[in-house]
Amino acid sequence: KAGQLQVYSFFCLFLPKCWSPACPAVHSVFGAERGPVQTDGGLRWRNIWRRLQEDAAACLQLLRMSLGVFMSLCDILESKYGLHPTLNVSIEESVAMFLRICGHNEVQRDVGLRFGQTQETVNRKFFEVLRAAELLACDYVKTPTRRELLRIPERLQVDRRYWPYFSGFVGAVDGVHVCVKVKPELQGMYWNRHDRTSFNIMAICDLNMLFTYVWNGAPGSCHDTAVLTMAQDGDSDFPLPPGDKYYVADSGYPNKQGFLAPYRSSWNGVIRYHMSHFNNGPPPKNIEELFNRCHASLRSVIERTFGVWKKKWRILSEFLRYDIEVQKRVVTATMGLHNFIRISNYFDEDFVEEMGHTNTSNEDSESDISDMETTNMADGNHMTNIRDNIAHMLWANH
Repeated sequence: KAGQLQVYSFFCLFLPKCWSPACPAVHSVFGAERGPVQTDGGLRWRNIWRRLQEDAAACLQLLRMSLGVFMSLCDILESKYGLHPTLNVSIEESVAMFLRICGHNEVQRDVGLRFGQTQETVNRKFFEVLRAAELLACDYVKTPTRRELLRIPERLQVDRRYWPYFSGFVGAVDGVHVCVKVKPELQGMYWNRHDRTSFNIMAICDLNMLFTYVWNGAPGSCHDTAVLTMAQDGDSDFPLPPGDKYYVADSGYPNKQGFLAPYRSSWNGVIRYHMSHFNNGPPPKNIEELFNRCHASLRSVIERTFGVWKKKWRILSEFLRYDIEVQKRVVTATMGLHNFIRISNYFDEDFVEEMGHTNTSNEDSESDISDMETTNMADGNHMTNIRDNIAHMLWANH
């Protein structure tokens, strides 16, 4: 004992200040009682896991998906996308912490308190799962091939509101703003008309409310037409519809090859477009408004898809926590999770709730019309003819 004390005194004189009698490492070296270095993560996760298994509503609230989907997600992230458990954190707990952050936009410190883990552990697991979820998104957000674009969607053929009038429909396109934190010198570029910094994300979806294409990361100051131009010029694999096929788009886009836009108001009269205009007013008064009502109803699938996506993942629309690069990765990952949940065919009340909604209005749809009209004159004659033919078919059967 005397010899140990002499050596201990020597260490205290010459080693850094962190080597104090209170230091756990010193206690370990000299046989003193080791302080607690582990959290109660295992116990807390077991309690959370038990609750998730017993309460389906609590599972959907915490994880933003059903238990069956969650288990399938954990299995595929481990078996196919390289996510591994560690000694103290299982795959399920890692994924649950990630979903809590994305679904509720909680700070990592609070998630650590909930799960009984350190903030450093939560941060490390967040980025491990984020990487795996990005890889999953590459497989689940699939750009349609030319052959797939030539097919007629099954849901379209059985819906008499749109068939056979919109027989060339292959999807709906629109832009949506996602909050992002940027450096002060970049705020002007990312500042949108709603007085916040954001990305303008352009996405395409099908009638199953599945994302089929995304152009991710355009500055929030960009108009929808500019983002579409970026995508077509910057992506050699952009899925431009062939022949008489088209995406339905709102008046924020030009009526040009591959994109069917509504009739716009002219100098001699106002032409209504959004569903809310018809729901709260008289029925269509002319051929253009009848077309616009059917077009808006069909195009609402992209608004409902965005609605489910943002409702599930509050990290996209609430207080800014992550910088540009991380938030861009989160957009990709959550779109992949959206499709994964939808494809799983498990009951999901978020999708069920939005499936019945058709009342939609786009806050970005009525700007830069003069620029778009120039585009229409240049290459929109083909789509103008398609639009007029559909309008006359609808009017004849009205």
